[in-house]
Amino acid sequence: MRFRLNHSMCMAVLMAMTAALLVPSCNNDNCGGNSNGIPLAAFYEDGNNVTITNLTVYGIGAPNDSCIITNSSVSQVYLPLRITASSCQYVFNYNTEGIANDTITLNYDIIPYFESHECGAMYQFNIKSWEFTQNVIDSISIPKPLITNSDVVTINIHLQ
Repeated sequence: MRFRLNHSMCMAVLMAMTAALLVPSCNNDNCGGNSNGIPLAAFYEDGNNVTITNLTVYGIGAPNDSCIITNSSVSQVYLPLRITASSCQYVFNYNTEGIANDTITLNYDIIPYFESHECGAMYQFNIKSWEFTQNVIDSISIPKPLITNSDVVTINIHLQ
């Protein structure tokens, strides 16, 4: 019995072989870090980076579980931004009797951009303004408001 390929079968085999050759090259080995910018906040007191003990941080109005950290000792914390909103709010609970929570609000523009063929589309955020309560927080500075996927401190939280 002889097996004969017709034109459509040849095309299907050729397409399958081409797809098999392309699949290994479609990876993101050349893409490091996050695909979206995530602000990294650091805590300062008298100009020095400090660690806060028993800190809980959670988002207000965030979908699903909005807890970022729970009862942790940290000198830095990531504050993820949503691509479906132009502002986010976070509660900083110090878990200490007699010390009220602080709330930080970040208002931003969402900037989609094409990184590369390997990485695809990503998001950056440009922080336009911010508000905060002053229970433990004295001030906030954001020297570079463009949030990229670089792993650097972008929000300085100065404590009283």
